[in-house]
Amino acid sequence: MKFKKAAIVVLSITIIALISVACGGSQATTPAQSQAPATTQETGSSVVQPTAVPTIPKPTAPADVPIMPDAYAIEVPNQLTISFKIDATIQDVVDFYEANLPDNGWDQANNPDSVVGAMAQMSRGKVNGDRITFSIQYNPVGEFTIVQIYITRAK
Repeated sequence: MKFKKAAIVVLSITIIALISVACGGSQATTPAQSQAPATTQETGSSVVQPTAVPTIPKPTAPADVPIMPDAYAIEVPNQLTISFKIDATIQDVVDFYEANLPDNGWDQANNPDSVVGAMAQMSRGKVNGDRITFSIQYNPVGEFTIVQIYITRAK
């Protein structure tokens, strides 16, 4: 009887293994794993040479767009869009940008700033025609503010 149970267990494990392999259960090899080992002259042993993975530098905010100190989760997918979070009130964000934008050439107000409840909008321009727009939203649950900046460059 023990032999019969052992045979069923072995058979079950074999079937599960075959199904796993047939369904893609094997691991894919990385470039470092698929390289042939290099043989050293000193010892004659094989050594796998690691493949350098290129790192892509993250874009940084344009020099004329100040980012608030203590900002986090900063994302700059391109030079025209920036977003970040900060543990500050909407009024703190508006005050920071009202004080710092003129120092960076953004001194022409396009529209009046709008601060209503947990949301604010700001818009400024430069003499050359560049425009910058801010969408600011306070998250009362997480007690942080999300700042989204959109830049339009004059041609």
